[in-house]
Amino acid sequence: MDYSADNVEQAVKQFYLNPSLQSEVHFWLTGAQISPDAWSFCWDLMSPNKGIEVQYYGASCLHVKVVRFWHEIPPEQYESLKSKLLQMIVQFASGPKIILTRLCVGLSALVLQLLPDKWPDAIQNLISTFQQEGFAALPTVTRCQILLEVLTVLPEEFFSTNLSQQRRIVLRQELTKGLDHVIPLLQSLLTDESPLEVYQSALKAFSRWVDFGLAIDRAEPIIHQVFTSMRNPHLFDIACDTLVSVFSHPEAYKYPVTIQRILSEILALHDLLSGAIQDEDKETSEGICRVIVALSENHTKLIVESVLGPEDVKLNTTSLLHMILACSGLPGHFPVDECCSDHTFTFWYLLQDELGMISEEDFSPLMEVFKPIFFSLIDVLLVKARHPPEADYSSWSLEEKEKFRCYRQDIGDTLMYSYNILGVELLAQLVNCLVNVVDKYKQGNQDWQNVEAILFVFSSISESVPADEKVYVSKLFAQLRQIPFANSQQISTALHMIGSFAEWMQWHPETLGYVLPLVLQGISNPEVGTAATIALKDITRENLTNIQPYAHQILMACQNCFETNVLKSRDLLRLMSSVGHILSVLSPIEIMQYLNQMITPHIEHLISLAEVQPSPSVRADVYTSVNIFAWLFGSLDTELDGKDEEQQHELQIKRLQQQDPSEPKPIYVILDQISPAIQTIAYAWIFDTGIIEAVCDLYKKALQKLDNDFAPLSGDLTQLVINLYQRCPNTAVIDLCKQMLLIFGLQENFIPFSKVIVGNICSRSLSLFDLSVRNFTDVIEGFMCFLAQVMKKLKKIILDCNCDLTAIFHAAVLSMSLPEHATVKAACSFVIEFLTAGAENEVIKSIVITYGHVLVDRIMRAIGGECQRGIIDFIADVIMTLNKHYVTQLSLWLKTVVENEGYPSPRASKQDKENFIKNLLRDRMNKRRTRDVVKEFTLLCRGLLGTEYAEAAAVLL
Repeated sequence: MDYSADNVEQAVKQFYLNPSLQSEVHFWLTGAQISPDAWSFCWDLMSPNKGIEVQYYGASCLHVKVVRFWHEIPPEQYESLKSKLLQMIVQFASGPKIILTRLCVGLSALVLQLLPDKWPDAIQNLISTFQQEGFAALPTVTRCQILLEVLTVLPEEFFSTNLSQQRRIVLRQELTKGLDHVIPLLQSLLTDESPLEVYQSALKAFSRWVDFGLAIDRAEPIIHQVFTSMRNPHLFDIACDTLVSVFSHPEAYKYPVTIQRILSEILALHDLLSGAIQDEDKETSEGICRVIVALSENHTKLIVESVLGPEDVKLNTTSLLHMILACSGLPGHFPVDECCSDHTFTFWYLLQDELGMISEEDFSPLMEVFKPIFFSLIDVLLVKARHPPEADYSSWSLEEKEKFRCYRQDIGDTLMYSYNILGVELLAQLVNCLVNVVDKYKQGNQDWQNVEAILFVFSSISESVPADEKVYVSKLFAQLRQIPFANSQQISTALHMIGSFAEWMQWHPETLGYVLPLVLQGISNPEVGTAATIALKDITRENLTNIQPYAHQILMACQNCFETNVLKSRDLLRLMSSVGHILSVLSPIEIMQYLNQMITPHIEHLISLAEVQPSPSVRADVYTSVNIFAWLFGSLDTELDGKDEEQQHELQIKRLQQQDPSEPKPIYVILDQISPAIQTIAYAWIFDTGIIEAVCDLYKKALQKLDNDFAPLSGDLTQLVINLYQRCPNTAVIDLCKQMLLIFGLQENFIPFSKVIVGNICSRSLSLFDLSVRNFTDVIEGFMCFLAQVMKKLKKIILDCNCDLTAIFHAAVLSMSLPEHATVKAACSFVIEFLTAGAENEVIKSIVITYGHVLVDRIMRAIGGECQRGIIDFIADVIMTLNKHYVTQLSLWLKTVVENEGYPSPRASKQDKENFIKNLLRDRMNKRRTRDVVKEFTLLCRGLLGTEYAEAAAVLL
């Protein structure tokens, strides 16, 4: 079907009326849009008698043609195109607005194409044009609005259009010259006499030219006019947006003197802000806060320096800081009563960061001003962090509750940064505050929310507290025992706070006696079980040196929880992890005594589950039961690797005295008992990815802890992983196999198992390539990672196991064409190892020489544009390996690149390809240079070389 106006019109109508054909019609319309015929039919589609959808498509076609296919129109038609476009704008002057806006965008694109040679002084000419006879029939307000719309979208089009660096420089210079005419026009329109619609359009245009680069000092008169317009309710929102654009501009910091003058305008908003807060006018208070914060967070350096300036400047700066405090402390609860206090958090972070860079001589005078400000901020945020009354909170939506949770987290981060300024003085204030609040709370004069907020703040700053602080944190934990906890929220926050100081307790073990009773009480309460088990896990992990006196107390509390079974599954897993940490500090005899007492019920339960047929009703129980042992194995460390050396030495001496060398490790004893059940479960649930991952995780953790002691079970495990992978390939199984090979692979008695594992993994994985390989990219990625490790560390195994190395090579090449970055990276890693091995092995070398051209073809197609640019570095590393070990063959293979026209991209000429190959072969041992050469050539092949977009992309690549 030809691209005639009638056919295109019918296609557009079909697109909107027939959803089942949308994809097909969209493809056809895209082809119509880029065809040369679009230059003619776009005008027909914008006829007054056409539907709005058809008209919009016509206007969009015109814009696309001007932006992307400008080369199709001869220069002698430029003037007629411009006249026709202006006539069309007049036609749609009264609407529809969507068409008019699209035509104005098209006119902006035309300006950018014709500047500077074909349409010199285009902006001045446009302003004059809208005052001439052709537009005289339009109302003055309409003419102004159309002109302002064009001036608004012109900077936007400049940024959105793909331009070469040189062209962008030229256009920026021309548009900057145009500012000489834009600024007076905007000033003349931003007056009280202007109609409201014109004033709004002028503000919007001004904002876009500020984004373009209108300097603040040059725009200062207009900025003052914008502040005046904030007093007009009809202009308030757009005025706020405009000022935010002005103050947020990346180069605004270059004009500190102008900002100081403008500051008086900000301070003059104080009465407006106070009135809005008092009247509970959320929209007005939010708009003013946005303006204040935009100026402040982009000029923190100026704020800090101003405090050391003249008294009037210092006074203004202090007033600004108090206005920001007012914004931080807006009345009510976020996000229900107000939703802009969170805008200030970035400013407080930037301010403390700026203060952290001041010189020692300026430190004291600055702190005289800023410490009181930060102390006030603490008071403000303590109020904002409070939970609302329970009756109100229960009426909140889930989304509002989640926003409040995130908001509290942001408060916590802000307070953590404040510690950098206030140090232990912050702790002192918080402890005093806690003491006062708890006293009033016990007398019934305070709500529980006030106590909870302070505990939350303590947990937020815990990471900043140094290990040698022993005054205020100790007082905190002593005070903790005085709190009559009222509800689960308050207890949970207290438990989270305790857990956050777990590392600090390592240096202050006397604190454990204060906190463990509350934590152990919490683990038996399902309402606070999550917080309690997290705290216990952190405490036991960080305090192995000091936890032994409390071991029996903790283990009995954990056993009681297991027996009552009131906790959630995840809480039970954390509890088992804590059990493992505690057992790690006991003697082997004690470990086995506790294990027999605590773990036997879990073993029996696991065995019973193995006898149950798979069904959705038992799935969660099976998953949790397997993971219970995985988490125990992950934390039970009888070697205590990496722990305190003195403690490790003492425990080793104790163990040598008590342990029978012939006795197996505790993990082995448990694993030996549960392995049959685990294997039965694995076969029964073989198609359940989650359970198979849990099974593999269990064995991986056992392998990590047992190392060579695992050997007696290695045969059974080998048979299990082979059977699992043969029936249902799974990444977790591959990872487990990889770990087995890395531990036992080259041990003499395990080598037969190693060969069987590698052979079966390879044969089953290769069979996936006969199917739809894109359905198995996660498994392919795991397979390639497996091969890379085996080829790197166990080359002898893969060479002796009768694997089809040729098929593996072809599979790796095919994997390099998959869309997932991680899969391509893994494939490239294996290919590099394979190519490197070929330098020493004749079999591999023969495969590379015979089929290397296939690899080079895949590489060139990737460079030519068939793959995403994010993987180009991986591809370049493969080229470098070829260049290092097969330079002669590579130069021959690359000849096809030069000889095949349009390969690997029609954008690359024969000379371009010759230069690429020459540079590759010349810099064959330089990794960075090879990557740069490949990046440059892939950008050329994609038509991006020399563009500003390409420069940004090159940095990311």
